[in-house]
Amino acid sequence: MTDELLVVRCQLGEREALAELVRAWHDPVWTYVRRMLDHGDADDVAQEVWLAVVRGLPRLREPGRFAPWLFTIARRAVTNRLREEYGRQETTTASGQVTEHADEQVVEDGAEVMADRAALVAGLSGLPLVERRSSCCSTWRTCRSRTARRSAPSRSER
Repeated sequence: MTDELLVVRCQLGEREALAELVRAWHDPVWTYVRRMLDHGDADDVAQEVWLAVVRGLPRLREPGRFAPWLFTIARRAVTNRLREEYGRQETTTASGQVTEHADEQVVEDGAEVMADRAALVAGLSGLPLVERRSSCCSTWRTCRSRTARRSAPSRSER
């Protein structure tokens, strides 16, 4: 049976037609998603794709264009998942432990900051005066913005 006929039967409310459609297209969709995500995320995203298909199938105007429509949904679901992952910031703490932060600010260890500053001064002392000034101005702005963020009240303190 063609996909177009299965889609029309699904739009008419036949559950068996939906089951056949899922059986026919689940593996290709999962493989497509898996090429861009890890195994666990691929399972979740494939499930999200089929939920979107079930919700959107009644509104599909061209049943013959089911496959491109399906893979457009899959591509968008993968894009959304990747956006979520890239939105999380990974930060390495002084102990070398990696933590994920969405909007939290990390307060640096004072001893680590002092060691960084000492290394910076040692490195800058070898530069010619003009380059040292431009580097110092840039570094000062960066340090100033970090200090302002650290001294700003956190969300829980507001």
